[in-house]
Amino acid sequence: MKTLKIYLRSKGCVLVISMIFMVLLSVISIGMATMSDNNLQIANNYSKGSRAIESAQSGLEILRHYLDDKPIQPTLQGVASELPSSMSPYINLGHKTVSMLSITLSSPSKQSYDALITQSIDDTTLQADITGKCGDISRTIRTNFDFEETGNSVFDFGVATKGPLDMTGQAEIDGVNTVDIAIEAGVYIEGVDGLDGDSFSITNNASVAGNVSIADPDGTYDVGDNAYVGGVQGDENVIVGVDYVEFPTPNPDYFSIYATGDVIDSATNLNDYPVLNNVTIDANTNPTFASNVTINGVLFIETPNQVSFAGQTIINGVIVGDGSLDNPDSSLTFSGQVISNDASGLDEEQFGEIVNETGTFILAPGFSLDFSGQASTINGAIAGSGISFTGQAGGTINGSIINYSTDVMTLTGQTSLTFNRSGSDSNPSGFDPIKILRFDPSSYSEI
Repeated sequence: MKTLKIYLRSKGCVLVISMIFMVLLSVISIGMATMSDNNLQIANNYSKGSRAIESAQSGLEILRHYLDDKPIQPTLQGVASELPSSMSPYINLGHKTVSMLSITLSSPSKQSYDALITQSIDDTTLQADITGKCGDISRTIRTNFDFEETGNSVFDFGVATKGPLDMTGQAEIDGVNTVDIAIEAGVYIEGVDGLDGDSFSITNNASVAGNVSIADPDGTYDVGDNAYVGGVQGDENVIVGVDYVEFPTPNPDYFSIYATGDVIDSATNLNDYPVLNNVTIDANTNPTFASNVTINGVLFIETPNQVSFAGQTIINGVIVGDGSLDNPDSSLTFSGQVISNDASGLDEEQFGEIVNETGTFILAPGFSLDFSGQASTINGAIAGSGISFTGQAGGTINGSIINYSTDVMTLTGQTSLTFNRSGSDSNPSGFDPIKILRFDPSSYSEI
């Protein structure tokens, strides 16, 4: 009976203990389920965050595709013009920004990005904030694009002309050495749409040491049996349909501050001016310098004007014509010997900062340039609106010849142009530099 009493007192303990364990297990199960849901949500958020940062980086790469290392006008309008219409760039001049909103990358994964480009106060830097999105998660990265000045690639050629080039007789375009001869003596012809004639014609014993590149895909050429292009007879080194090259913008006013000397007008006795120091020639003067003359510093010619040099002309500096590419109405003629030096050899105390302005011999938009005399070395680029070399004209040119005219540029007779370019990455004095927008990888940050 005693044993039975003990049993009766313990009746129901197992049930209570079992219920306690069931409750504990239920709590643990609920906790684990909650933790699992939280971990799943964390993993999902982490995945979305990773996709959001990937979306921002994709947005950056897209911006780099359209903006990085491209020649761009350094304004918000210039930047926006490089972006496709599908990005809907919106310019806010008041806040100096260009914005692009909700550009879809992937609809199934709900990935997109926004971009805000802000121009710095000094206009030399663009700050790009790109916000990548994946669903309701977003991440933002920030980086900079900087405007840098660089030279124009047209100066990679010995001769660059918008219009056709015609070479006859024994005219030759050569380079001073055999290492970079193809570049230094190369010819670039933009070509004219609907031209009635050839973009390039070379006959008799004329020769071009480098290649001849014609941008107009419909451009034609005529290479005579005895003519040489790229060192060989025939046309295998004439290339049609090359990429168009942007011609540099000439800026004659760049030199106007140096024209501090006398002003020559129609009443001036030219015999009183065997030496021209930073002289200006007044518009409509139309002078002819019949005897030998020396030009020091800058000779600044106002338009319209027809200026001729019949005797020996020594230039220690630069000749500048302030004409317009849209209205060619003036001319420069050299029928005597031309001796050209840059201004670096002049006395800085007398001539000032122009002694540092090198690389340019003639900068004369709107002027036709005619050379029929001889030259030894021409220290700088030649730029005009119509250029011809005849007879025995020519010499060694430390620069390039740039012809802005769509009329035929001619090299005839025994003209010999030997190019010796400096290889500088910057434009010669008086030509506006190109602005290149370049991505700065060191500025990358996640914000």
